[in-house]
Amino acid sequence: MAHPARATPGNHVGHYEILSEVGAGGMGVVYKAFDHQLERTVALKFLPPDPICNSADRNRLLHEARAASTLDHKNIASIHAVEETEDGQLFIVMAYCDGVSLATRMCATPLSKAETVDIVRQIAEGLAHAHLHNIVHRDVKPSNVILTLAGEAKIVDFGLARFVSAGASTQTLSIAGTLSYMSPEQLSGKAVDARTDVWSLGVIAYELLTNRLPFQSDNPASTITAILQLPPAEMEGVSLELQSIVFRALAKNATDRYQSCAELLCDLKTIDALEGEATRSTGRETFKVRVPLTIPPTDKTRVLPRKRRWLTALVVALPVLIVCVLLLLLLLLKRAPPVSAAYETYLQGRDSLRRYDKPGNLDAAIGLFETTTKADPKFALAFAALGEAYWDKYRRDGDPRWVELASTSCKRAAELNDRLPAVFVTLGRIHDGTGQHNLALQEFERALELDHRDADALLGLGDAYSSTGRAQEAEDTYKRAAAMRPEYWDGYYRLGAFYYQQGRFADAASQFRRVVELLPDHAPAHTSLGTAWLSLGQEADAEAEFKKSLALAPDYPALANLGVMYYQQKRFAESAAMTEKALSLNDKDYRLWNNLAIAYEWLGQPDKAQNAFSRELARLEQIVTLKSEDADVRASLGVMYAQLHQRSRALAHLEAALAFSPDDPEILCKVGEAYEKLGERSRALEYFQKTLNKGLTLKDLELNPDLRSLLSDPSARRVLQGALPAKANPQPSVNQ
Repeated sequence: MAHPARATPGNHVGHYEILSEVGAGGMGVVYKAFDHQLERTVALKFLPPDPICNSADRNRLLHEARAASTLDHKNIASIHAVEETEDGQLFIVMAYCDGVSLATRMCATPLSKAETVDIVRQIAEGLAHAHLHNIVHRDVKPSNVILTLAGEAKIVDFGLARFVSAGASTQTLSIAGTLSYMSPEQLSGKAVDARTDVWSLGVIAYELLTNRLPFQSDNPASTITAILQLPPAEMEGVSLELQSIVFRALAKNATDRYQSCAELLCDLKTIDALEGEATRSTGRETFKVRVPLTIPPTDKTRVLPRKRRWLTALVVALPVLIVCVLLLLLLLLKRAPPVSAAYETYLQGRDSLRRYDKPGNLDAAIGLFETTTKADPKFALAFAALGEAYWDKYRRDGDPRWVELASTSCKRAAELNDRLPAVFVTLGRIHDGTGQHNLALQEFERALELDHRDADALLGLGDAYSSTGRAQEAEDTYKRAAAMRPEYWDGYYRLGAFYYQQGRFADAASQFRRVVELLPDHAPAHTSLGTAWLSLGQEADAEAEFKKSLALAPDYPALANLGVMYYQQKRFAESAAMTEKALSLNDKDYRLWNNLAIAYEWLGQPDKAQNAFSRELARLEQIVTLKSEDADVRASLGVMYAQLHQRSRALAHLEAALAFSPDDPEILCKVGEAYEKLGERSRALEYFQKTLNKGLTLKDLELNPDLRSLLSDPSARRVLQGALPAKANPQPSVNQ
């Protein structure tokens, strides 16, 4: 074996094959390697082969592993093992983070304020987790943060970390770290705790926002003086709210600083709402998936949130007013009434939540409900509403953290008052949205036991019936719910979404028109009506509705479906442009990344296509942990693993997808594509034949650039032509 410090691709260290050198520094040399035993890519870290390395360096390496191996958090790179070479050299086996360091990213184009806030928040979350385990990093700096292809910030190199005991305040620790990011207490040789990491994070935040360090001089001595004595300069172009957070993190006296990253995160929450979600960039090789399809108005595809549920505000209708009064009476039996100010704030939140389609309303509702629950920690109804708002936030941007917050809020509401139907309705929606349909049914039924006339519980029950294939029961339940509130749009909206899912596009359009008649300014209703028209082949009507939606509010599904329509018309440049605009509003929908990628593929721009495919892969790998029973997610991952020639992993996902949706033509098409990528054309043709029998056409297949080889094979094409339903007209071929 070559010495690790001089290793080249192809060398082996035990069962690890060196792929490339990632980087080197004072604490070691890191290589990207492949673990042939567990078939995964890892990072191997060795001490540098230098004569000055001694037992202290060796012990430090072991200390890093012991400290970091106890941590399990998405924003911390995990440690797998500590191993030894044949010549006695220790190395750490770590998770390989495919991406770039924050230091490298900072040398490229400047980060926006939204991106900066998002990165700082993620680093703070990782550090907060470490601090809970009494581990202080002590060397937080941009080169020790990796930005992965999934858009996650991961903290690496806990080589300077140490366990902090209750008596640590009396210990004197050796100076370690990187000068520009070191806290005053580190430079003074004093004891350090979590607040030294807060300082370093403040330096990073300042640097990201201003493109300069807060304390930097011509020489180390001057830099130390600045850190210990001088204030940082004002941050031009940065909001006062954000400046105040950074400057508090950079307080010279640790007692004046944020006392924990968790405390800092609380203040960052307000900035998140002001600055918006960051758009993250990636650059990894990726894998092709499928032809884009119209985003249907269902929760699964985000054009129309089929599972959206709102409680009507007290002033909307007398029946709902009566129900709410009864709920308040139940609340009064369990505790004293909420303070007047808190209740007024709660009502304002309900008004905002009722019209979620208005820009900013959902974030406003969350803020109002959070204020209410802080003012009155025993206000069960407010916790239930907060859980509902968090869940709807997840359905809009796909960030998994909202799911946990929604569940926690609902559980808190149930602890305070287990007689509120709203609690179990939201819990049911969460279960249904994460694939736990039987649990969802139980929650909705429990809500109806508490109030058999709860229209929201009925709508949720209809969703669960639909998810489990009980179509007739779903339709009947949706109609009952709509009849209970004929003046309210949500019942018609959800019934239209159900019809769309069933392929009854004309019926869906009829329901969406009713919503538009009730609320002409409802942007999602115009988008959904346009989606139905598009599915009916009425492209001019569809485009008109999408543009009406966009005139009312920025609506990413409207932009996305315009992109789909242009793609179907083979206007690939316009399709890519519209899809990019949609992604600028929401970059978490994996389907959009796929649509963008294949548009670029047709345009002959492989680099852009690869970047988009990598974003889709990253999103899918996140989503599958929450939606393990989502057939589309499973089938898409199956296609990706087939592209990687990982047959066993591909087949596992494909089999799961078929188990969940055995008759869905989209799923069958993806299974066929996966077998084609695996080089098993005969199996691929079997599934494409089933796909065509279920309603897809050769024209649909021809829109997929990855099927060009198959469709240009005369024998394969004859097989597919023979699978078309007898009543179907021959489909035009792009190859003719």
